[in-house]
Amino acid sequence: MPESRNRRRKPARRQHGGTGPATPVDADLARLAAEGLPGGSTAFDPDAAANAVAQELTERTRHGAREEKAPTPTWYKAIMLGLLVAGLLWLIVYYLFQGAYPVPGIGTWNIGVGLGLMMAGLIMTTKWR
Repeated sequence: MPESRNRRRKPARRQHGGTGPATPVDADLARLAAEGLPGGSTAFDPDAAANAVAQELTERTRHGAREEKAPTPTWYKAIMLGLLVAGLLWLIVYYLFQGAYPVPGIGTWNIGVGLGLMMAGLIMTTKWR
């Protein structure tokens, strides 16, 4: 059966003795990586260099060094939710009592106060972990 013309051929694998890197470029990169690591030395050991580089890469996160963030304190969550609920209740009271409450002297600015309280709570949610 004839082989398809569109079929890609896999490149042949390089065979090497396993005593060192396959090319001089690989040896130089491994040596530079070993020297750049904390506790690295100028003596070239390909296995130790490869293990050290692999260990450092697994310790990092995708976007750089790992950052330990503490969870949000309970008081922060209480204030955040309190502002959201207070703003909602402010608007409900304003509409239910047709502007007579919560502050009758400011008129429709009661809507701004309610929305402002809710926006402050919403902005606080961006820092919630």
